[in-house]
Amino acid sequence: MEWDRVSESGQIWRVRVQLQDRPGTLSELTTRLSHRKCNLLAVTVLPASVASSVTGDVVDDFVLRAPPDMTADELQSIVNTDGVTCRGLTPASINALVDPETALLRVAKATISGTVTTVEAVRRILGADSATPQAPGSTIGDWQIDDTGHKVTVTLAANSAATYERGWSPFLDGELARVGALLDLIGEQAPSDPEPVATPEAPVADSTPTPPVAAQPRIRQLSSLDVQFLNAETPTTVIHVGGLTILDPSELPDGMLTAPALRAVIRSRLHLVAPLRWSLKQVPLGVDLPYWDDSAEVDLEYHVRSYDLRHEGDGDTSVAALHRLVGRLDSTPLDRARPLWEAYLISGLSDGRQALYTKVHHAVIDGVSGAEVMGAVMDLTAESFQVPPPTTQGPEFVAPQGIRMATHGARHAIAAPSTLARAARTVLPHLADVPGMTSLPGVSRLTSLRRRIGNNTTSEQPARPGTPPPTPFNKKITARRSIATAQVSLADVKKAKNAFGCTVNDIVMALCTSALRQWLIDHNALPDKPLVGSMPVSVRTREQLGTAGNQIAFMPTVLPTHFNDPQRRLTELMSNIAAAKHRFADAPPTLLHNATAVLPQLFNGVVSRTVFAAAGAIAPPCNLLISNVPGPQIPLYVGGAKVVANYPISVISDFTGGLNITVMSYNGHLDFGIVTCPDLIPDVETFETYLVDAMAEILNMLDAAQPADSTSFTRG
Repeated sequence: MEWDRVSESGQIWRVRVQLQDRPGTLSELTTRLSHRKCNLLAVTVLPASVASSVTGDVVDDFVLRAPPDMTADELQSIVNTDGVTCRGLTPASINALVDPETALLRVAKATISGTVTTVEAVRRILGADSATPQAPGSTIGDWQIDDTGHKVTVTLAANSAATYERGWSPFLDGELARVGALLDLIGEQAPSDPEPVATPEAPVADSTPTPPVAAQPRIRQLSSLDVQFLNAETPTTVIHVGGLTILDPSELPDGMLTAPALRAVIRSRLHLVAPLRWSLKQVPLGVDLPYWDDSAEVDLEYHVRSYDLRHEGDGDTSVAALHRLVGRLDSTPLDRARPLWEAYLISGLSDGRQALYTKVHHAVIDGVSGAEVMGAVMDLTAESFQVPPPTTQGPEFVAPQGIRMATHGARHAIAAPSTLARAARTVLPHLADVPGMTSLPGVSRLTSLRRRIGNNTTSEQPARPGTPPPTPFNKKITARRSIATAQVSLADVKKAKNAFGCTVNDIVMALCTSALRQWLIDHNALPDKPLVGSMPVSVRTREQLGTAGNQIAFMPTVLPTHFNDPQRRLTELMSNIAAAKHRFADAPPTLLHNATAVLPQLFNGVVSRTVFAAAGAIAPPCNLLISNVPGPQIPLYVGGAKVVANYPISVISDFTGGLNITVMSYNGHLDFGIVTCPDLIPDVETFETYLVDAMAEILNMLDAAQPADSTSFTRG
């Protein structure tokens, strides 16, 4: 059965599994599911403790789409193997993809507004089959699970409790903890619950909303990696990332989203999106790393602006005009005296649509945390969700002042030698895996030191990519920017990746390789040697989700642009990516953090800027950056306007190349954002055709292949 058919007609299941806590268990399970045409849609980790009927190991909740003819018993037999136990499964719907936090907020809203009772609200949060009122316990939020694990009694308020039963899976402590969070949100009593009797023993509950308490400010200092994204900025290089979101506002009143309405949405959620509140506080003379501070009010009139193409320049309302405007907006640096982000609502497109261009400094977010930020201001329905107000007031992070800042700096300076020594010991065995490190001045001495302390790598590594060949886009960039966008079907990409036995990312890289080859051919600039593309890879752990900042590494990969045969290009590329992953797995995930810790911060990065400039001029580490960021496969909305496409817009530099291709999957398609310097690539819009043609080329390879030849596309 083809994947696109499964995607359209398959059965959605919710499956709860208990896995042995060892590396590879989850990967083995997902591989088995994939082989049986089960498409994994979402994974949630659920804490399980001894108090529950499910104890030990790790418990994961899957939402997956299986072939329509697969039975529950068949699915359970796939899951139940050595190290994995199915703890329950049940038919589900697309609503199961709503994350627990969003579901909790929705139920809290319904309870506060009186739409549902507290008893019903808790039943929904737990996904229970039934709820039976009981005599109240002692403490609100307390629960008692019976021996089977399928029945739990929860104290909801001073005068009410309920017993909940669920057949498909035992209750877990992690789920029950959400009940306490719900009760905290809605207060002791929902408006639609029975009023308590006013007696001396049972005083009337105060229905006044609990006022926010004063926050306890903390200190948050930038990491060495975050700071290097600040230091890398020059008059020709801006280091912000963002996106161009295309909106369909046809269902809105007056058929358009307004800037005041967009500001209202963002204002109501600023307490949920900390990076949009942070301002940069530098340490005098750059003797220590800067701090984040959110004590100042965010001026949304400044940060959220609007444009109308009909009133810009010659009044051109085409997509090309939109791209020119976004290129101009992308070329300007962010004001470091304010929170490091801007948003532009653009109207007047000829087809009636609107666009939202956003940019956030890379010192604040990487690709994954950027997606988290955008997710907080988007909705799952056309009706904007009314987020509960903050439970605390006042700043979350405040930079130290005066003598306190100096004391912090002195303490860090004293610890610096030992910190650098630890970082260097991690970096030295992997010098060649740090982008541009081998071309830095003085690296030969470090190489000698590496030989003396011994190489700590744990396996025989494949050869690293060679020196990137020169191309027209590997010259000095100017401050100007131009962009292009392209879109291909995710179903087509999945069809190809299954036929060729590879991954979605492999197909994405193949599309980019073919597009690059064609552009170079058309400009008589195709090198005899293959290009080198560097892929930013998230090393963010589960614990680091929602923490903003940068948790990334770079994985250089050889792009076989020198091969004419598309089949050979794909086969070679798959092998190259596998080798790159092998090298990447052997390097510590903190390698880039440790490498940047070695670079001096003194005088706000003047030294590191000089080092980067020298490395880029002598031997740049790659020809370009290519990034693939997974996104949601369900429709999203911004202020009631439907998101039609979400094109990422990223960074170019002399160091990483004057061309960047970033891809994000969204609601059944892959959205490509291409950024360049028009003084190097004056016709960036041609990449849309090249990428679409590359997808057609791969599909033609599928159509032309005979069953007997199908193995020729896969790695041996």
